[in-house]
Amino acid sequence: MKQWFLAAAFIAGGFVAGKICSWIMAAILKHACSKTKSKLDDLIIDGIRLPLVIGVTLGGIHLGLKQLGMSPGVSLWTDRILYILLILFFSLGINRIFGAIVDHYVPGKGGALLKGETSLQPLLRNFFTTLVWIIAAVLVLRVLGYNISALLAGLGLGGAALALASKDTLSNFFGSITVFVDKPFRLGDRIKIGDYDGVITEIGIRTARLRTLENRTVVIPNSLFAATPIENVSSAPHSKITQTIRVRGDNTGEKIAQGIDLLRNIHNTVPGLEGQPIAALASVGGLVCQITFVYYITKQADYWGTINAVNLEVLRRFEEAGIRLI
Repeated sequence: MKQWFLAAAFIAGGFVAGKICSWIMAAILKHACSKTKSKLDDLIIDGIRLPLVIGVTLGGIHLGLKQLGMSPGVSLWTDRILYILLILFFSLGINRIFGAIVDHYVPGKGGALLKGETSLQPLLRNFFTTLVWIIAAVLVLRVLGYNISALLAGLGLGGAALALASKDTLSNFFGSITVFVDKPFRLGDRIKIGDYDGVITEIGIRTARLRTLENRTVVIPNSLFAATPIENVSSAPHSKITQTIRVRGDNTGEKIAQGIDLLRNIHNTVPGLEGQPIAALASVGGLVCQITFVYYITKQADYWGTINAVNLEVLRRFEEAGIRLI
């Protein structure tokens, strides 16, 4: 009778101690953490609250069962069950902490670098969840008496084969991590990478889609973003356009000078230009004279539409002035 009384006392004490821990974390620690600017401590407390309460309760149950003087076989299995429950609840708590930290610090849909739900939030949550439960499964097998060393050796060989088979997938995954961390561009930015020049329309976990200036879609593996220089055209305050205008050498010097003045003042009639254009006679010849013409298109303007408007205006002005082109 005494053994049963002590067992019940320890078990009840475990429940009471668990409730006290829950009250302390809910009242005292939460109040103290609310005074700090960082929310990391709040996330950690929310994550470990339930596992800690369950752990204290299971400790009381363990001590209570020890008072009953059970046979070695029964005692062994009760200990294993309690250890397994402890592993599972603490794994749940760790997983909740990782999930809360990812949700808090990694941008989701609202500020995601990636399109829609293809942000890194679900990817990182799934990664940490898988890792935590794999470790928990290994610990459970160890508690049950399995040879973990042999199992890990087999998993190591399988993991190496899997890593070789998924090398490209992993490269693309880490490429997406590079885009997320370094932020070389965002959706809607115009970039130049390799031989491609266009606007980023979508970024996924494995690939990104770029719409070229010819309105064609190019699918780019994310691994290229980690290994290839990227020029973010959209990050510039404007786009610089440099042209060579060839005029006939039999134009008079006054006509060519008039043409240069027309080019320098073209921004007064064509919208979408920024600053004053630059025009200069770059070379002189009996048959051909070359004028270098530089102007800047604002970020908000239609790129090709502005170039088209400038070229048509140049043709119109030169025709009116009687300046002959080649």
